[in-house]
Amino acid sequence: MKALFKPSEHTLLTRGLNSMARACEAQEKLIEVIKADLAASQLRCEELIARNAQLEERHNLNRGEVE
Repeated sequence: MKALFKPSEHTLLTRGLNSMARACEAQEKLIEVIKADLAASQLRCEELIARNAQLEERHNLNRGEVE
């Protein structure tokens, strides 16, 4: 059965480009979210490193091993 409506090559290419543009925009948004998560994780790591240093210092003081 022959199709009643056959989109033109231009229409197909335009739709394809629009779809790719939307996909790229979604990827850019995802990258921004991942960057924000990474920054939050980095900050948390820095906080944990500082806390660990405090606890090690307290442990050494409690053992009498002052540096």
